[in-house]
Amino acid sequence: MRVFTRARGLSVAFATLMLAGCESIPMPFMGGEESDVPATPRAAEVEKETKKPELSRNEKVARGLSEELDWFPDLEQPLAQLESQFATANSPEARNETLSSVAYLYDTQLFVLFQDMLDFLPRDARVKELTEQNAWLDRRRSAMTRAFLQFDDENEARIAAGQAFIEATQARIEEIEKKRDLIIIK
Repeated sequence: MRVFTRARGLSVAFATLMLAGCESIPMPFMGGEESDVPATPRAAEVEKETKKPELSRNEKVARGLSEELDWFPDLEQPLAQLESQFATANSPEARNETLSSVAYLYDTQLFVLFQDMLDFLPRDARVKELTEQNAWLDRRRSAMTRAFLQFDDENEARIAAGQAFIEATQARIEEIEKKRDLIIIK
């Protein structure tokens, strides 16, 4: 263990010596502050040109998490693959498992969209939307139960419940997208 620490220390020292002429290159994990040597004028100009203005916390919240992070995950491709698998699955167990995965992805898509919409709303409107969403979740659960109870065969009942879950979730995604379009200034 001690040999490894000593070898590691020598590697760091060697790397430091190799970069001794590169004062403007930041060296991560070397401890201490950034180099006291000023950056070249050109590097400073580029940094100034590319630096985005710092947003306040309220401005960041107003933009929404996805826009702030410039991160827009897309679930369409995995959903299409799973829906294709569901259509070609031979066994009821495989169909149920695939349908369950599809349902989880749609529910995730709804959750992310709903959360993103909440980011744009004032506190009172958030409370109203959360109350509405909670009531909708209860209605979705009831729709699943009704669909399940229509069949005596357990596999058919599970598929029906899963499809009811997905249909309700897709409809709610459309509703939330319309609401979000109304509240977000583009």
